[in-house]
Amino acid sequence: MRASSRACWANARSSSMDNNPVDTRPRVSVIIPAYNVEAYIERAIQSVLDQQNATVEVIVVNDASTDGTAAAITRIRDARVGTITLPANLGPGGARNAGIAAATLPWISVLDGDDAFLPDRLARCLMRAKIIDADVVVDNLQVIREADKAEYPMFDPLPFSRLGTLTLAKFISGNRSFLGGAPTFGYLKPIFSAAFLRRHALVYDTELRIGEDYLLMCEVLAKGALCAVEPTAGYNYTVRATSISHRLTPADVERIAAGDRKWLAHNKLDFAAAKAQKQRQHGIREALAFTRLVEAIKARNTKAALQALALWPPAVLQLWRPVWVRVRRVFGRVRK
Repeated sequence: MRASSRACWANARSSSMDNNPVDTRPRVSVIIPAYNVEAYIERAIQSVLDQQNATVEVIVVNDASTDGTAAAITRIRDARVGTITLPANLGPGGARNAGIAAATLPWISVLDGDDAFLPDRLARCLMRAKIIDADVVVDNLQVIREADKAEYPMFDPLPFSRLGTLTLAKFISGNRSFLGGAPTFGYLKPIFSAAFLRRHALVYDTELRIGEDYLLMCEVLAKGALCAVEPTAGYNYTVRATSISHRLTPADVERIAAGDRKWLAHNKLDFAAAKAQKQRQHGIREALAFTRLVEAIKARNTKAALQALALWPPAVLQLWRPVWVRVRRVFGRVRK
């Protein structure tokens, strides 16, 4: 389905799903942005259709894939599945926004095209949200590493289960490390109240292709959303066998910093959030210095290396990290 037909499709689907007024199950629009995920997209779609005790519509946004993704999507024939075909690649934010615009149900969830839901994820998460009348809910993720079939929760289950709710200060604090170590809260896959997003006109920033998830969640929490935390893992996060761990470049870090500045320009933080943001900005400066130092060393550019060290002298102490990543790749866990 092309973008021009979204409105008619959304209206038709909304009418069909309102025919059962006694259905009290949570009702969720699941948006699946899909770019060159031919081998995974059927699994992703089916994991939504298999949700227990939830009413779903699946909005697959084909983001101008160049492989067999479009053909794979058509192999699933279910009235609950609709497709939006974008004429040009818009990136994750643009594809998700297209899905948000077409969504008709009270809750909106995003599922990456190479990931999958566990069968009771939506029911458990939205029961948790209902208990405290939350506007958004997050849960833990189960990492599935294809190369060696290892599986493990992304976040340490005990401290994650103690969160209860996620405030803006907690969220920013959980996204202040850029040089490895524990995973950041930027990996979380929130389920949003559609009414809350639309009331505040919140969408993904299409100018960003790194950190757009983080900034949307910041916007939601800054606008006063109550976020519930479901302690169990219901989202299967795939680390592909062919994937190479992404390493930040100076350009990546600069884009992250620019996104933060743009967001801070129109949001006032309370004391706790401001303190967390200050720590995050320190982390961004560290990451910028370190990535510049690494690039300078690779280019054998002494002047650039000294400039990076002038920005943050302890950057030289972080040079052990690439070695440690290689060690963990052989003996321990790695992230995609």
